[in-house]
Amino acid sequence: MRGSSILFGRSLIRLIERAPTHTPSSPNLHRPAHPQAQDERLVPAPLPIRARRTPIAAGSQTPLPLAPRIKRLALGAALALALTFPATFAQAMHEQSRRQEPSRWIITLYLGGAHTTSSRLYISQPSLKTELNFDGVHFEGRSFDPPLYYGIRGGYFPERLQFLGFEAEFLHMKVYADPQQQVRVAGLHRGARLQRELALSEIVQRYSISHGANLLLLNVVARAPLGRSSNAHRSPVMLAARFGLGPTIPHTESTIEGHEQEQYEWGRLAWQWAVGGEVHLWRGLYALGEYKFTRTRQRGAIFAGHAEALLRSHHGVFGLSYHF
Repeated sequence: MRGSSILFGRSLIRLIERAPTHTPSSPNLHRPAHPQAQDERLVPAPLPIRARRTPIAAGSQTPLPLAPRIKRLALGAALALALTFPATFAQAMHEQSRRQEPSRWIITLYLGGAHTTSSRLYISQPSLKTELNFDGVHFEGRSFDPPLYYGIRGGYFPERLQFLGFEAEFLHMKVYADPQQQVRVAGLHRGARLQRELALSEIVQRYSISHGANLLLLNVVARAPLGRSSNAHRSPVMLAARFGLGPTIPHTESTIEGHEQEQYEWGRLAWQWAVGGEVHLWRGLYALGEYKFTRTRQRGAIFAGHAEALLRSHHGVFGLSYHF
């Protein structure tokens, strides 16, 4: 280090020697009596350069080459910081994840309610030459009448990607069509053209999925912990968004012109998206609130044919989850 300082000093002195030491027009210029005296002043001492100072006459325009060097040193320091910052940041995030690691397994139970928007009910009975469309049929959820609306799901979050997880979810939602409502019907009824407004009960005395449309969904979920609680491994608030897709097992009940039929059967695909949050209660227990939207077009067997309806539903759910 000392040798480097001496070399730096000698280089600086050579630069100073090459530069002009005075301006001839200056009235206060001090001229040495002998040139040798000036040369002696410029001879570097064997000690570090700090021990020897070179006087500069007033009015001298000697350029000191320190500013460019300082700029280069600053640029080098900035470059070193830029190169080391990502690794430092990653290390800090790793340390934080060790201090507050979200749980990897979660199980959730919830209740709630669903509102299914009005839709078209289509009935086809080929052997009876009946094919009818009932427009604007209103559906009820009756979520708190037995059997209750409910759901259950379990999720897993991989260790290396804990903000993203995978879930299996079962959702028991219900649909009832009010037979007393007035609807617009069009199509063929027993081979005759029918197009008018009537009470649904004139042809359909009952159409419901009272034991659940029973959605079986596989979800992808993204979650974000907010804040830090006294428990280093529990976040006080968790936000989540999910998308799911899967089959259904509806229980369709129908009475068409006095002919009753009901059964469980494999239904069509359903999908959902949902957003919600959880609040920490105790240990691994959280309170849950969530909004869902589901969509499925169900086709169920009826007497001598089938009935079909598009079910678009808005859900509000609440419940408990446990983080292992």
